[in-house]
Amino acid sequence: MPESLIDGQPCDRVPVDDRGLLYGDQLFETVAFHAGRAPLWDLHMKRLSRDAPRLLMPLPDPGLLARECRQLAAGQDRCVIRICLTRGSGGRAYEPPARIEPRRILIRRPWPADLEPRRREGICVHTSPVHLAAGSLLAGSKHGSRIEQVLAAEHARRSGVDEALLFDASGRLVEAIAGNLVLVIDDQPVTPELGGAGVAGVGLDWLRSVESGLFTRALGAEDLRQASAVMVINSVAGIRPVRALDGRRLTVDPRCRRWQQSWDRLFECAD
Repeated sequence: MPESLIDGQPCDRVPVDDRGLLYGDQLFETVAFHAGRAPLWDLHMKRLSRDAPRLLMPLPDPGLLARECRQLAAGQDRCVIRICLTRGSGGRAYEPPARIEPRRILIRRPWPADLEPRRREGICVHTSPVHLAAGSLLAGSKHGSRIEQVLAAEHARRSGVDEALLFDASGRLVEAIAGNLVLVIDDQPVTPELGGAGVAGVGLDWLRSVESGLFTRALGAEDLRQASAVMVINSVAGIRPVRALDGRRLTVDPRCRRWQQSWDRLFECAD
């Protein structure tokens, strides 16, 4: 069983002139599969169909992507598939080719072994020294230029924490390295405005669909200090409570457990 497909064929190599490799000229989605099905598939495809025109890239047939993903997920109880759409090869330096031939790269990854303990016990996070650039033309998109997140992940690794909270250059709280945030402030669940940075997450989209009491507003360092609980959410891990932030112990809000149960029911329906 192949672990990766390139343009539908088993392969684990891309040409050296692939524009995704050279310039980060790509979009990607990371999709959780349970028993061959992806409960959040429609939300992933909605984001991809929104973001591809922003990068002036043609959108591949979602049906084709679904068939290729099912091929990779066949025989797996749980797995993660990364769908990467690059602009292909060609062009002159930054200038893309006049005729775009996108390249589809699909990679199957094993299910994270430490996910359930972190969902149950919570994660340790710190405030990252890396600040996200504000005012990006592609704010909210899952594009391939992720060097800020790479640097934040390396700082987190060296600090011995599981995740990091990122602010933008203007001092607004934005997101975690690989997920969106929900804070509980004065017993109110609130998620930060992305502003001109960050990624509009599929997991957060799902949460908004089941939790009408979730509000969005600009948040800063003082709001973070006032938060009694913090949660990180993404489309693979679901909701993970933060048990410690910069060494400060936090509580697990009861809503976190309720949302986790809703998440589990969503994925149990895929079995």
